[in-house]
Amino acid sequence: MRLNVVVFSLAVLLIGCSEENRTEHEDQPKHNVVDKTPEVKQPVEQQTNEKAELASFFPPDGSTAFFQGEGNEFASFTLQTTYIGANHIAQVEDNGGVTLLKVYRITDLAIELVYKEAVDAKPTLPTAQEAASFPVLETILQKPLTVGNNFNGWTIQSTTASITTGTTVYHDVIQLTHSEDTLTTTKYFVKNIGLIRTEDTMVTNTEEAFVITSTLQKIE
Repeated sequence: MRLNVVVFSLAVLLIGCSEENRTEHEDQPKHNVVDKTPEVKQPVEQQTNEKAELASFFPPDGSTAFFQGEGNEFASFTLQTTYIGANHIAQVEDNGGVTLLKVYRITDLAIELVYKEAVDAKPTLPTAQEAASFPVLETILQKPLTVGNNFNGWTIQSTTASITTGTTVYHDVIQLTHSEDTLTTTKYFVKNIGLIRTEDTMVTNTEEAFVITSTLQKIE
């Protein structure tokens, strides 16, 4: 009889311990598991390469480009290029009648015009910090650089055009067009040089095309 009592007491003791351990386990706070999917970002090297590709559509830093115009006395102009930091490029355009300061921003996807004002012949250029605060005025070139891409009314018509400027023939030229009413503007860009030609074609009341062109002659 005493043996049965001992066995029964041990059984009760074991059950009590088990219940206590289970209660302590249930009382422990539960932690919610949050599925955090890491944000996918472009590698820094890829971002740098993409910006460098778009920046290649400008003349070298410190250079002056000379354009010969036809069809209008102000179609000829000079273009002085200055790089402002890593993301902005300034150009001073002088056609003999007015001098314009233009500032462009280079992003991973586009070349954006962020400043355009008439200035003195030798204007003070903005700092990189000042240029970073300028709002976007117009998109000049936007990826993908493929035929048919549209942005702000511009369409890439060709990426393999050949253009002759004076004695130089450029290949793999990007051709952009923009049409509004009776005016069609065409721009030609090539890597490591930038803009090499512009054409403004206007259809008159007699349905004759009046064309104004500006063509790169040299870069110094």
